[in-house]
Amino acid sequence: MPSLIAPTVRAAFATLLLASATVAQAADAIAWKFSPGLVNRFQMNQETKVTKTGAGGDMSVDTLLTIDLSWAVKEVNADGSAVLEQKIDRMRMTVTTSDGLKSEIDTDSKDPAQGQAAMAAPLLKAITGNVFIITMTPRGEVTNVVVPDAVTEALKNQPGAPQMGELASAEGFKKLVGQASFVLPEGLTVGKEWTSTTESKLPVVGTQKAVTTYKFEGPIDQEGTKLEKFTAKVDISFSGGEVTVEVPSQESNGEILFNAEAGRLEQSKITQVTNLKISNLKIPELKDAAGQVVEQKIEQTIGVKWVPDVK
Repeated sequence: MPSLIAPTVRAAFATLLLASATVAQAADAIAWKFSPGLVNRFQMNQETKVTKTGAGGDMSVDTLLTIDLSWAVKEVNADGSAVLEQKIDRMRMTVTTSDGLKSEIDTDSKDPAQGQAAMAAPLLKAITGNVFIITMTPRGEVTNVVVPDAVTEALKNQPGAPQMGELASAEGFKKLVGQASFVLPEGLTVGKEWTSTTESKLPVVGTQKAVTTYKFEGPIDQEGTKLEKFTAKVDISFSGGEVTVEVPSQESNGEILFNAEAGRLEQSKITQVTNLKISNLKIPELKDAAGQVVEQKIEQTIGVKWVPDVK
């Protein structure tokens, strides 16, 4: 079965390109506003704790990930969509295991990464050093993604690429960005609910399906600023893997605040706790793995906020 490090690193990559795209939203009066030369900056903080019990022993992994990113409007097309240059300006990640091992990486640091984070360093350096070109409609739909050649090459040479599944390819990155954008329906009224479904193929565990239910709560006032509030809930399931993955329980809640006047995200926060039961294991280290069961608890909080330029 995959290690505990792999899911957390994979989650980091999954969020890496999407910190702004996942909150793209629009409908009639609520829309992204694009103008050539406009630059928006965001910071994302992701905290993940994965706890494993059962076959192979008990352990836990804590991951703290901070991403500074920006996107600049390169041009606005006749249909209102915009060509964006999205760049990960800086990434910091700390991974701590229950047996006392700690691994850190900072893409701004001149010192080499230590521990398990060192394996991901070349890819992360490529991601932070190159611009992704994304085309997005005012409704938040991603219609095209151009992955830099340097990132494609780094993906090919990334240690542990098989554990990254679709993310270990340029096409996987494109699919990820396109699926995760938050696209609103044409008509939007207070209380309206809708769903969005994404699927990812992962080694061993098969296809992960995530169904997100959104609800438009209407306008709120936050320190004198009018913002549009949305809530979100995610349900995850797995199928078709080499192992059997059940989800005995899961709980999530999220809040997304959009600044309609400025035409951009203000902030968002999504918290999710998922309990997994993994059986039908094939563990070479265990002579008799048949019937063995692993239980995992994944606790994750992802927050994104708009950051004003500092003059």
